[in-house]
Amino acid sequence: MDTEVRRRLEELVQAIRDSEECRQFEEAKRRLNQEPAKRKKADEFRRRNFEFQNSEDSASAQAQVAMYHEREALRRDPLIDGYLNAELVMCRLLRQVSLGIMESVDMDLDSMEDILS
Repeated sequence: MDTEVRRRLEELVQAIRDSEECRQFEEAKRRLNQEPAKRKKADEFRRRNFEFQNSEDSASAQAQVAMYHEREALRRDPLIDGYLNAELVMCRLLRQVSLGIMESVDMDLDSMEDILS
């Protein structure tokens, strides 16, 4: 990797770590880690949610309702809710950064649009 690109990458990584979004996520994670049983519940939900969103079952209305109810039950706990919200905000930030980088270079992928979407 070009040294200038590497230097800028390190600056970007530091800017992300210094961001309010990252600070809030780290604080929510720290608080949740103080309660291992709640941390376990949150992690189990995150795993199931990830698997669900990446499965063919995610199109099923019944499966969507089940995930919704599970999420709502967990979110009644302010500690878990705060963590999941902070995680979502952090993921959105990382997605925006990634998309910004990807959009900065025309990778000439128009002919592959059908498999990339």
